[in-house]
Amino acid sequence: MNTHLQKIKEYLRSLKEIIKDLIIRFYKIGTGETKLTRDFIFLFASWFSLLIFFSFFILAEQNPFRLLVPFQLYSYPSFDHREPIVIYISNGEGEQIPIHRKVLKQEETGAFIYQIVGEVGSPPYFDSVEALAKDGKLFSPKKLLDIRFALKQSWFLEKNSKLVIDWNVEILQDVMEKYRLPRTKSEETGDSEDENPNAPVDTITYYSAGSETGPKEPEEVVNKRRILAMESTIRALNASLFENFKDLKTIEHQFSGETSPVYHWETLSPQASRP
Repeated sequence: MNTHLQKIKEYLRSLKEIIKDLIIRFYKIGTGETKLTRDFIFLFASWFSLLIFFSFFILAEQNPFRLLVPFQLYSYPSFDHREPIVIYISNGEGEQIPIHRKVLKQEETGAFIYQIVGEVGSPPYFDSVEALAKDGKLFSPKKLLDIRFALKQSWFLEKNSKLVIDWNVEILQDVMEKYRLPRTKSEETGDSEDENPNAPVDTITYYSAGSETGPKEPEEVVNKRRILAMESTIRALNASLFENFKDLKTIEHQFSGETSPVYHWETLSPQASRP
């Protein structure tokens, strides 16, 4: 232990002598007692340039040894290969607005239709600027049904002017049964006085109909709201397809090969035409 301390003391003593010698030397140069030599000017300029060189890299938080690797001086730019497409989102009560969403667009038509169906049923994330409806009021979207796995097949007819989409009825029924029904604006307004303002937002915004927790509703009302959610999803899907396929004029929905839907649609027809 004493040996190590002795070595440290000797090293500090030698370092102190070197620093002291440099201070005296610079002092004599500054007062003119010692004339500058070319060797000193060269060494001073070299060490000063090296210090400036490494200082720039430290401030830029970059590795200076990247200069030793060819073609690594500048980092390659990160290209975004996603393309913007138009997707319609809905508030679940008949109103819908278009938004722009960047996706890795599929080249094959069938895969692109499947991608659009998935985007319509995904959470309605969007730019805050696009949240304003046409009347200037804030648009409050609701998550629609994710029915992409119910898509059996799709094909074009009449020179790509008509699109036929066939859905799997069993999967559609399963999606509707598991869908978390959002509360409407009228319900939120009517129950606002009875709700606890300190309650978590999720408990007063969404609930599963027929579950053990949350308010209970008659089965007829629940089915009606589920059908309304499916109608909003199909309507938003139709608008999104018309927007992304400019030559498309008519969309026909089939349900396990049947043109008549399994549910009693009230406001939505299995066929939709471009507005």
